[in-house]
Amino acid sequence: MTNAKTPAGGGGAPTQQPAASWLSTRSGRIVAIGIVAVIALGLGVVAFTQFAPTSGLLASPTSSPSTPGGGAGSPSAAPSGQPPTDGPVVPDVTPIDIEQPGIITAGLTAQIAAVEAVDGIAQGPGEVAGPSLRVTVTITNSTSSETSLRTAIVSCYFGPDRTPAQELREPGGRPLPASIAPNKAIDGFYIFTVPEDQRGNVTIMVDYSVDVVPLVFQGDVAELMAR
Repeated sequence: MTNAKTPAGGGGAPTQQPAASWLSTRSGRIVAIGIVAVIALGLGVVAFTQFAPTSGLLASPTSSPSTPGGGAGSPSAAPSGQPPTDGPVVPDVTPIDIEQPGIITAGLTAQIAAVEAVDGIAQGPGEVAGPSLRVTVTITNSTSSETSLRTAIVSCYFGPDRTPAQELREPGGRPLPASIAPNKAIDGFYIFTVPEDQRGNVTIMVDYSVDVVPLVFQGDVAELMAR
């Protein structure tokens, strides 16, 4: 019997070696280190944005620069002793003698019918009692239709500078009604504080509406007060 012999150097089939891992190479380890560093950096950024205080970094300033001589952005106080400026502006028109009637529109006239010296009574906020004039304004409608007076305003001024006179409600104030019937005349009663030494030059303006030039009555009220 013949004995079989194996080739020299070993018996059986050669053993298969496992494939080398990419981490076992130098380039693979460098890539792995880079990935870990990127992940760690990202986690650090997330943690900082969530836990770091941001009130001091994101808050916007709320205070405005202060103005010289006053608080921040506060308007300066108006000089004392100045006349009030809250009255309607008197237009630059030729005034009507205070004892004469004036034409508002065709068929509608106004007249300062009477002026009385009264002691004005303060009742509303900001009102100041004092020597006053009660002015009677008569509106006459000679047309055949009812006319609205809802926008009519009566104001008073005194002196050459036309200082606005404060309007009071008492005694006996009663503004013009909202309308006037055809072929009728109606009265409105207005109280204005006018110093006694300024009544020689009084201006009374009857402003009917924004699209009609106001009537400006001006003069000494002494004759009207004597009636």
